[in-house]
Amino acid sequence: MGKLITSRQLIKAVFLLLILTSMVIFVIHSDLSALKKELSTIGYRFIFIVFTTLVAYLFGTLAWWVCLGSSKKKINILELFAVRQIGETVGLFNPTSIIAGDLLKAELITRYDIPLQPGLSAVAISRITAILSQLSIFLLAMIWLMLSPLKKEVMQYTGYAIYVVCVVLLLFVILIFYWLVSTKIPPKNNPADTSFVSKSKNQLQKLLWDTKDFYQQQNKVFWYSYLLFAIHWLIGSLEFYLILKFLAVDVRVIHGLILDMSVILFKSAGAFIPGQLGVEEISNKLLLSMIGISGGSIWLSVSLLRRGRQVFWTAIGAIFYLCIKRKTVHVSI
Repeated sequence: MGKLITSRQLIKAVFLLLILTSMVIFVIHSDLSALKKELSTIGYRFIFIVFTTLVAYLFGTLAWWVCLGSSKKKINILELFAVRQIGETVGLFNPTSIIAGDLLKAELITRYDIPLQPGLSAVAISRITAILSQLSIFLLAMIWLMLSPLKKEVMQYTGYAIYVVCVVLLLFVILIFYWLVSTKIPPKNNPADTSFVSKSKNQLQKLLWDTKDFYQQQNKVFWYSYLLFAIHWLIGSLEFYLILKFLAVDVRVIHGLILDMSVILFKSAGAFIPGQLGVEEISNKLLLSMIGISGGSIWLSVSLLRRGRQVFWTAIGAIFYLCIKRKTVHVSI
């Protein structure tokens, strides 16, 4: 009869179970009654929050689309937007975070006759440009913060740790760019070794080389992706700004940028937690206090409204997945 189930199908089933379990945990631990109350407080203005994230996600999609090279002719922006949203949703509710989400993106675009390997390379390249643009904006925001009147209050919370973090991140960015510009011989695979570890190692080496080669051979496209992701982060940070404005808090756009970039770094540390439950809430409270916004339960209101946006886009991602699953699979490597 042969194998009733392949190892690939088993891995898929396990990951699907993990994602569904994480989503259930997320919903159970989300105070939906409190969320409903906060949504009623800002009313129709919640549409502006959703629209802001929609525009940000579209720029994130464009940043990935330009990395697809000639393959981008096979998939339009709206289709790629749907694939990206599914991948980001899986990354949010999976212990392996962006790894599982990015792998799923590459697999899903094979349904549009885009070979798996170029898809994986495009995902890896866009992830690099996303990280580099995010860290660049974060560092610029920190420079503004430390030159602003808020410096004294920030130092009370962080001490010199904020300088240490910024220096480490700056060195990390410099190291990535140094690695991208350095010229090395492409890694040689060992076809004789067919073990899972060897295959994974060869795949990772190829992805890293493809990213380096892309930067050196298609430098303009790399920077287009970088710029589009920078716009993605800037527009996405308006969510914080709008929420605080709707809650009658006197803030500036730069405050929203600082909060968003900082929260993303905090959430990265707890990426293995489904939906980063608790991590985001603590981050919101700490960072709002750090810039002088600590009145009442503002941090809780902000957290609930941001969770509301997550719930909305999670539902959209689930709908997209059901639609894309109906497409015919194109098996190409």
